[in-house]
Amino acid sequence: MHDQEKIAAIITRLETGTCTPQELEWLHEWYQSQDMQDSTAFRHESHRQQLRTEMLQHIHDQLDTAPVVTEGRIVPFYKKWWAAAGLLAAVVSVSAWLWHDYRQQHTLLLVEVGPGQQRQLMLPDSSLVWLNAGAKLKYPRTFSEVRTVELEGEGFFDIHPDAQHPFEVHTQELNVQVLGTSFDVKAYNTLDETQVTVKTGMVKVLHHQTGLDVLSANDQLTYSRSAQQYMKSTVENDQINEWANGMISLSQAGFAEVALTLENQYGVRIRYNPAEMKTFEYTLRCSKQLSVTQVLDIISSIHPILYDIKDNEITIHRKN
Repeated sequence: MHDQEKIAAIITRLETGTCTPQELEWLHEWYQSQDMQDSTAFRHESHRQQLRTEMLQHIHDQLDTAPVVTEGRIVPFYKKWWAAAGLLAAVVSVSAWLWHDYRQQHTLLLVEVGPGQQRQLMLPDSSLVWLNAGAKLKYPRTFSEVRTVELEGEGFFDIHPDAQHPFEVHTQELNVQVLGTSFDVKAYNTLDETQVTVKTGMVKVLHHQTGLDVLSANDQLTYSRSAQQYMKSTVENDQINEWANGMISLSQAGFAEVALTLENQYGVRIRYNPAEMKTFEYTLRCSKQLSVTQVLDIISSIHPILYDIKDNEITIHRKN
């Protein structure tokens, strides 16, 4: 157990009155070895006062009123009391520091990208992320030993190199582990396939905790949730993050992915019969500046379709 975890456990037992004298002694020795400044990062002042009162009462309960013989010397009660008072001050300081550190590492920030938008942001470690329309990213205010983010949707990552702190992207199906590289992850929960594409460097792709493959530049891994298997292929490097440069870019995409792309880009709702469109695949590259009807006409030139637009809803049928 790391010191920080042990300290947190001891403080919890201090609050519940179950801390042992040995733990108090360990905490006191640990605190004496540190060079920290007091913090005021409590949830609120009443929490500080409550914690101080509870710890004071517990330390008082741990003390005997009789003198104690230690290595042939008699230690009067009042000396033990002042030692405990010093420990109390130390524990309150450590508690504040731990709470601040815990809050920084465990409070997740959420970034959501609306229809027709994309967002660029810098993470706490100076890594850069571009998020496509409809994407959601969760990340902590401060990274811990492993720099971890959670992604739903599509994001392109340019990771700041740090060999001591690996970077991980967690999606519903896949985890991507890197040290310093740039890569694209497409992981919309409504789609069957999750895709990881490397632009520079190398990444390791896992299905939960099971390693699938290692990818280098221009490699693309496509994982199928329904089939529980993946396929590895090679792509053109300049096409990997075209969407971040104002393009709609799809390669051998099923109609479900096409429909989701239109919904995210134009804020519309697409209705269609999956059975009608299940055999269609689309490779599509066009500007996001085009209107939705212009894009639908391009799609129809690949596999003929009929579409009807009413308000914010588009109904699409296969053209026989």
